[in-house]
Amino acid sequence: CNDGEVHNRSVVFPVPEAMKKLQINALLFAAAAASASTAQAAIEQDFRCLISEGKKPIALEFRQIGDPKVNWSVGYVLYKGSKQAIPIVLSKSRVVDETPDAPWEFEDTWSEVVDGKVTGTYTVSHQGANITSFTYKAGKDGKEFSFSQDIEHMGDDACRW
Repeated sequence: CNDGEVHNRSVVFPVPEAMKKLQINALLFAAAAASASTAQAAIEQDFRCLISEGKKPIALEFRQIGDPKVNWSVGYVLYKGSKQAIPIVLSKSRVVDETPDAPWEFEDTWSEVVDGKVTGTYTVSHQGANITSFTYKAGKDGKEFSFSQDIEHMGDDACRW
């Protein structure tokens, strides 16, 4: 229109699946870069080696990266024998126990993200530096796996398998 007024016209284009993946990766990268640039010394990283129970044990490395000053956490899970890490995002954290004069106990729920979709959840209970419970629930069939810490395979900066 040429009537002197400003008109807001929005056009919505369908976004191909590949573009959605790029957008998610770009957002994760931007969040990590922004957090790292504002508080480089505050970025913390922790990893644990875990092994499942049962006849055919499954070993994995659980790694979390974050900045507690801005309440930001991401991570990944790397299964033994795999070269591809699976990104995880902290989706929920709650206090389970607030015992005085002891570290609080937390339960964290991490969403596993593959091809831009949540494909499972990891539930981690921890008190201080100790993981007291670690389970994985597959989104596809609801199957659950329990894991315990595998201290024998802890390296200085990664699991030694």
